[in-house]
Amino acid sequence: RIRKAAPVYPFLSDYRRVWEMDLCKDAYAELKTFFRHADPQHIREDKIFTKLGYIDIQHLASRVGADVLVGVGLADTVCPPSTQFAAINKMKTTVRTEIYPDFGHENLPGMHDKIIRFLSAL
Repeated sequence: RIRKAAPVYPFLSDYRRVWEMDLCKDAYAELKTFFRHADPQHIREDKIFTKLGYIDIQHLASRVGADVLVGVGLADTVCPPSTQFAAINKMKTTVRTEIYPDFGHENLPGMHDKIIRFLSAL
């Protein structure tokens, strides 16, 4: 079994929130493309977001059994922090969150060293 995990910018979480924040770009660009081609009038929007819920990591997070170290940049517009916390807050294991208030979706200084120390403690 997996005993430790160290995601940085966990994504594919809370698709609806990304949509409502109008941040369907980069990691979530396919949402806008899908609607433009498959449902241009958003007639099936609720049904589509319900189906995306089956792969949304926030709905799978409670199944995580490993200890987790997560890096989050609060200025991240690629993977918005609120969507990351949608998953983080549903984990029922030990979770340590490293917050970088002034950083977006970029290198988080010192995070790689923290991950190595965290994983080395196996």
